[in-house]
Amino acid sequence: MRAFGKYIGYLGRVNEGLIEQMVLESLPKGKDSVYLDLGCGDGVKTLIRASHIGTGDVIGIEGDKNLLSAAKNGGIKTYWTDINLPWPINDVSVDCITATEVVEHLSDLDNFFSESKRILNLSKAFPVGHKPCSKFYQGKNIAYPHLNVMTTKALRQLLSRYGFKVKGISGIGFYPLLPFLANLLASFDKYHASYCVVVAEK
Repeated sequence: MRAFGKYIGYLGRVNEGLIEQMVLESLPKGKDSVYLDLGCGDGVKTLIRASHIGTGDVIGIEGDKNLLSAAKNGGIKTYWTDINLPWPINDVSVDCITATEVVEHLSDLDNFFSESKRILNLSKAFPVGHKPCSKFYQGKNIAYPHLNVMTTKALRQLLSRYGFKVKGISGIGFYPLLPFLANLLASFDKYHASYCVVVAEK
């Protein structure tokens, strides 16, 4: 069982890299863009994404003060807040939002999508990713447990409800298959893949 756990952990790390690659490929370009990373962590990935966009106007929201301090030191304008609550961001003031491995942890999805719609400018990208292996985490001391197992269909319906237009959906990984087999299968069956990346516009 321990070996299988390590194997699942390995697949998670591989797929995390693939997700990040797909997020980068989905980002819009624009040196004047305002970019918000929800759940920015220590800001390392946030800054790489901002560089890919070409902007220095970067905002991060995070609930972990220690991680947020590191993001702030990296030059990110940071806010310590619960993403389930209203965000301290002005209306129609953000051009691009990323939220990877965030929605499955939220207790208030309505707030997430309505706030995204409120702050976004027109026609900008909004990638979302997730990791739905909730049973794997049961019994473990996880600070931010998964509250939602977000299927591709559920994400599409929620985005549509809040007025977003889905531009593309991709699947990554297919547990417990090895990466090359898993991603081949995910390319044909994105709706049952282990991870999904959704790009939508307001």
